[in-house]
Amino acid sequence: MMTIADLDRIVETSLRELAAETLDKGWLGKEHDWVNRYVHRFLMKHCSPAGPMSPDQIGIEVAVAQPKPWRGGVRRDVVIWPKAGATCWAIPAGSRDQEWRPKNHPIAIQEWKVHRPGHRNPGLKHQHKWLRKYTAWQREVVAYAIEVDTSRPPCFLRCVRFHAGVPKPWLRVPPEVGS
Repeated sequence: MMTIADLDRIVETSLRELAAETLDKGWLGKEHDWVNRYVHRFLMKHCSPAGPMSPDQIGIEVAVAQPKPWRGGVRRDVVIWPKAGATCWAIPAGSRDQEWRPKNHPIAIQEWKVHRPGHRNPGLKHQHKWLRKYTAWQREVVAYAIEVDTSRPPCFLRCVRFHAGVPKPWLRVPPEVGS
């Protein structure tokens, strides 16, 4: 079973690898391009059927349940499930529940925001609020708010980590000058 320490190590290593290969190297993309490149080229390198994480635990743009006051399910950029092939949907055997209510929860969520020349992504505060509420509601889930800024040099990748409702600035590549 994967621990939060395993997740943190894998996420930090894979984000640093992504940053080293892309930032200030001329590679450009919108949010979905960054997410796909990260998952397929960097996160998947840390997967193995023998553990701690297998490739079929990872979902891109898949639904998760929402904390109150939101309802139903919402898609998140990267979701890591506790077991292979899992989803948020659970309809008990023999049940007539056809409402498709999200019931299962992941072990990790990543939400990405990308700023590029001429476009600042305005959803950062909402993203942080949602991740804070979700991890306060589902205290065993860790979440990562990943922000990539290629709008002007020097480009950077920053990650805020959320656990038990508490946000913590966690990673910045390259480090801020003077830190």
